[in-house]
Amino acid sequence: MRTIKMKFASIALLSVSTLLFACSNEANNIAPLALKDIQKQWQLTSIDGKTLETESTLSIDEQAKASGNLGCNNFFGVVELDTNKVRIDKMGSTRKMCEPQVNDIEMSVSSTLSNWSEVSIKDQQLLLTGDKHTLTYSLK
Repeated sequence: MRTIKMKFASIALLSVSTLLFACSNEANNIAPLALKDIQKQWQLTSIDGKTLETESTLSIDEQAKASGNLGCNNFFGVVELDTNKVRIDKMGSTRKMCEPQVNDIEMSVSSTLSNWSEVSIKDQQLLLTGDKHTLTYSLK
């Protein structure tokens, strides 16, 4: 009787362990994004979940060149994609004087784009999660 209980307990423990291992790996099996996945024209719709009415855009082409508008100033650079992290390297921009509120938006967007950020696409939205801000872009 004791042997049957031990076998049953061993089988149950093995089953639970297998199930937990399979579930923990499921989240890590997200396919990495390719450049072609983000080669689109995007419109910034929110920063940190706060909806924006701004002209801030992001366009990424086949040569991994990025360009767009930060809210007041135009920008350009080269997209670097590493698994599910992205940044715009060699980023430059125009230097127009902007209203203080727009300038704050520009600083948040510029900082997030120029530093490595987690990138994902969900429901035709591009999500960039940086150290300080999360940018949400919708297809333009």
